[in-house]
Amino acid sequence: MPIHPWKIHFEDPHLIVLSKPSGLLSQGEKTGDENLVDQLRTYFGRNYVGLVHRLDRNTSGLMVVAKRTKSAQRLTQALQSGEMSRSYLAWVLGKLPGPARWEHRLEKNEATNRVNVTRSAHGKIAILQAQPVGSGRWKGTELTLVRFDLETGRSHQIRAQASHEGYPLLGDVKYQKSKTAPEFPRVALHSCELRFPHPMSHEEMKFEDPLPPDLAQISSTRSNDL
Repeated sequence: MPIHPWKIHFEDPHLIVLSKPSGLLSQGEKTGDENLVDQLRTYFGRNYVGLVHRLDRNTSGLMVVAKRTKSAQRLTQALQSGEMSRSYLAWVLGKLPGPARWEHRLEKNEATNRVNVTRSAHGKIAILQAQPVGSGRWKGTELTLVRFDLETGRSHQIRAQASHEGYPLLGDVKYQKSKTAPEFPRVALHSCELRFPHPMSHEEMKFEDPLPPDLAQISSTRSNDL
């Protein structure tokens, strides 16, 4: 059996649900670096891999990947129709005082791979729910652990919207506006929950993935920092 860096939560002939580690690309790019799709080709023993959605390289957590074209089509339809729900945990800078629902228009600059909040009608509507679930400190900076539930799925949506609202993610140098923000090895974002109907049986599937050690350490050591 090939050695792989990801944890399998569920697998059957139609799909696989796994937890992608931070640092691993979802699919190949011009760098030629190791990526999940190529690893799954080796693991499946065939070329077809149905990538339904992606996580940024430095985002960890749950992904569902189809093994067959029909499964991929139905899972993609579930994602587009809102039948597939995705939730994330993130450490953000500052203290988010309570639950919030953020709605913005987002426009992506392909040249810089950066998403900006815009008033332009060309921007795509992005909506999410933000719920504070914990607090801590990192290198003297106050942090809030926030659960984000997506109502839409846009590129860099959580990162761009949180920064615009004044709560940039820890370690997110692309979207942080302050030069005094503490350093962290990666963007502190983790895909923690995934729900969707099974593409064949239509059974409701739900998976949860706890914070990985690099993000959990902030919570476990916060009493020493406060």
